[in-house]
Amino acid sequence: MLVYNKRDFVKRKIVTETILVVVGAIFLLMGLSALSIGIMYTDQPTLAVFILVLGAILFIFGGVLLMNRIGEIAIWRAGLAGQKIVPQTLKPLSDEYVLLNNISLKGRNCDIDHIVVGKAGIYTIESKHYNGEIYGQGDEWSYLKRGRAGGFYRGHIGNPARQIKRSTWELKEAIDEGLNDKAEGLWIEPIVVFTHPNTSLRITDPPISVILASDLNEYIEKQDKEKNAVPDQLRIKLIEFLKSQ
Repeated sequence: MLVYNKRDFVKRKIVTETILVVVGAIFLLMGLSALSIGIMYTDQPTLAVFILVLGAILFIFGGVLLMNRIGEIAIWRAGLAGQKIVPQTLKPLSDEYVLLNNISLKGRNCDIDHIVVGKAGIYTIESKHYNGEIYGQGDEWSYLKRGRAGGFYRGHIGNPARQIKRSTWELKEAIDEGLNDKAEGLWIEPIVVFTHPNTSLRITDPPISVILASDLNEYIEKQDKEKNAVPDQLRIKLIEFLKSQ
């Protein structure tokens, strides 16, 4: 398989969140310092109250920012782990397949984790790295996971099917515009791939394909065999267009 890596927006997001964590820590320390200073001005009540209020505001703001951003970093790091697994999984496919990672469409609010240009069409892939049992029906998605103490807990996740469907629609529009409708009738399939090895799926009537990473290669090869091949010239234009994004 041929692989092209674009700039990783997940890594950029992790860097941004890390900067916000540092900012939160600075505000937290400033708040603590102000509280300590305010306590010292017992002989100037007005000034002491002002410093104490300012310190409390800085402390609360810094603490909230710090805790929220740490949680976000954990989420994005899990996403990054999932994004690394998909290319490793797809590696055994032949060089007839082309993988493009981290595609951001120019002029559109659209980021796609992975795009595979196959022999019969294009696959857009949204990777998720949740651990546990994944439940999905309509717009309600959640996971059930065993905690370290042995108990189970449920967490809510967004709707990855809706997310990748919207991105796929944006991609189709961009291709039609970029290739001047020469790709009319091109088949593009969105897929949600769960990458964690301890994941099991409990999905009811999904609007698109939702599969485990271990089933991804077999699924793509099966779809390619059942559909008409894309002309070589169109494949080349598609790949060049996607690389230019």
